[in-house]
Amino acid sequence: MTGSTDGGGAGAGADGSTHGERAGAAAGGSAPGAGAVAGASISVVMPSFNDVGRIGDALDSILAQTLAPLEVVVADDCSEDATEQFVRDFAERHRGALEVRYTRLPSRSGDAGARNAGIAAARGEWIAICDSDDVWAERKLERQMEFVRAWRGSQRLALVGSHGLNMNDAGRVISPARMGPTSEQEYLAVKRRGGLFFAIHSSVLFRRADWQALGGYSTADYGAANEFDFFCRLAERGAVVNVPEPLVYYRKRAGSMQLDLFWERYHNMLRLQENRRRGLDGRPPLSREQYAAQLAAAPALQRLRHRRRAWGMFYYRAGATDLINGRRLRAGREIALAALLDGARLRSGVRGAVRARLRI
Repeated sequence: MTGSTDGGGAGAGADGSTHGERAGAAAGGSAPGAGAVAGASISVVMPSFNDVGRIGDALDSILAQTLAPLEVVVADDCSEDATEQFVRDFAERHRGALEVRYTRLPSRSGDAGARNAGIAAARGEWIAICDSDDVWAERKLERQMEFVRAWRGSQRLALVGSHGLNMNDAGRVISPARMGPTSEQEYLAVKRRGGLFFAIHSSVLFRRADWQALGGYSTADYGAANEFDFFCRLAERGAVVNVPEPLVYYRKRAGSMQLDLFWERYHNMLRLQENRRRGLDGRPPLSREQYAAQLAAAPALQRLRHRRRAWGMFYYRAGATDLINGRRLRAGREIALAALLDGARLRSGVRGAVRARLRI
């Protein structure tokens, strides 16, 4: 989701450090190349749209990896800014140190379409996703490949993610972002109950062959929740597990998909969750129209509660994002609305944020 075009580490952390400095500390950083795992064939795929102001930090963090990837493929979803020129200039400056390839989609295709195009162009056995506004800790790939090679579970590994650190648009670290499952036992428990599998998208690593076998990311079935559908389909092929270390800096900012596509994402995630449960019972999945009809048939009071919770979640997320990015007046209005609509969620969120802040 990442920083400035003139190099990673521009933003100050909560303790005054830059996110680049914290990356080394969080992942047990070392000089580039030290302790690298040999023999990995990893293509980094970076979907991007109008992100020239942040893509430089993402690319710098890949350049700094202690385990160098085979290549970076930037899949540009028809940006209208200077993304193409910036990427080509970066590739030329670092020729010989990092292979960066640029591909531009012929028409707007959304994040799933951009990822599919980038992966189709990639040559590596493994695919690592890095959104153009996020940043990696310098040992991110090394630690994940060590995890892959140390894996002794009964299930084959299908996806490896990691914990992360939330940061604001300026690169200041705000809070930990812990993701699960982090073990085979937790993975199996989620699978048995028909739950969703969560990972920071810029942390995930999976085999290109699995992407191909699944037909890639779906560009239609679950809309803005397509990555969760993809993770769940991968979970049918093997274990989906997160390395319990903060290896990614995840940017919370206005204009991100988390907020701009909140409603599409929210309803599709609920439908995906419902269809996962239906699958356990052998029932067919619900289409968008069938799911909408099911919601509409619910009692009026239940529908009202559902809408209040949804709007409460939206205003809580919008308010929190504005607050950490310095838009305090707007944040105050949004948080007040969140308290009115779903006070329990707000109180729980504030308690969680305070606990997380103390752990940084």
